[in-house]
Amino acid sequence: MKLRVGFDARWYNDSGVGTYVAEAIRAMAEIQSANDIELVVYESESTGGRAAFDGLNVERIVLRSPKYSLSEQFELARRCRLDRLDLFHSPFYVVPLFAHCPVVVTIHDLIPFLFPIYSPVKQFVVKNGYQLAARRAAHIIADSANTARDVERLLGASPGKITAAPIAADRSRYFAQPEGIEVHDERAILQKKFGVAGPYVMAISARNWRHKNLGGALAAIELAVTSSGINLQTIIYGPPDGLNASGGAPRWQSVGLRYAGYTAIADLAMLFRYARAFIMPSFYEGFGLPILEAMACGCPVITSNGGSLPEVAGSGAQVFAPNDVTGMASALVDLLSSDESFYRWRAAALHRAAQFSWQRTAQETINVYRRVLSLRSKPL
Repeated sequence: MKLRVGFDARWYNDSGVGTYVAEAIRAMAEIQSANDIELVVYESESTGGRAAFDGLNVERIVLRSPKYSLSEQFELARRCRLDRLDLFHSPFYVVPLFAHCPVVVTIHDLIPFLFPIYSPVKQFVVKNGYQLAARRAAHIIADSANTARDVERLLGASPGKITAAPIAADRSRYFAQPEGIEVHDERAILQKKFGVAGPYVMAISARNWRHKNLGGALAAIELAVTSSGINLQTIIYGPPDGLNASGGAPRWQSVGLRYAGYTAIADLAMLFRYARAFIMPSFYEGFGLPILEAMACGCPVITSNGGSLPEVAGSGAQVFAPNDVTGMASALVDLLSSDESFYRWRAAALHRAAQFSWQRTAQETINVYRRVLSLRSKPL
């Protein structure tokens, strides 16, 4: 008899959580038959017509209630009964409190417990939401072992209730060698779209910028330029909030800064393919997917030991303390001036990125489902 699992896909959007939703559902849909799983995907009206889940062998149901509302709690509980679910999976901290079946929740990071990213009132509400989810859930999935330890430490969950299931870059979109496209053609596209000319490095801006340390990344790039005399460009992608908080584009013209803004995945992967380095020295990450996406494109990565980043980087990237501007600058100069160093770290990045896959994430997630349901069926 197949197990019916509901997955809350209402969180599908352009965020990191949205990426998790889309990739986890796609990967589980591919292997659900072999695992005797039936996947029921719940979408909001705004995502019900999106193409992310088109063509997948899943049952799709649109929920009418808005997220974060009391009505959603009653609608989710009703759907769990009507759709005969054996288990419900929430990919975010908002969980169905009144569901009759076990609930699994994925916690990607605990940034609200570590950084003041919201107003005091919202910060209090969000933290309580995480704590409530941890208490209600039959099991918690974390993106990394570091986040699993944070869940135990900050939310008080027992270790036996937590499983680390690492996520991955989408290999169909982040890759090092495009088929049917010449290198000079892609470089011409980058020149036309982003004004790329000559060597360049990349960094990321973010809406929740306090833990990203973009200022530290730019300071390291600036020191690399002044100490070596190498002319380069710095491509910043993502929302403008982090860049503005770091002084804005005028502050960093010494590094040839060009702000790319919100960047389509195909363009971002292309930028990674030809960059001399990607630098992301965050103070904390629950996983750090951008460094894995860069590595999957063969881009050498300079990152930090903040949160889960060294766990993800492994031997595929250079790791420094977030405030070690001198060390990061030295590594950057080495990548810019030495082809031997560049290609060595490029190979290391590709090797490390190949060790992650959404198929593995999906299988480990399904294993959690089975473990939860097997424990529930055991006699007291």
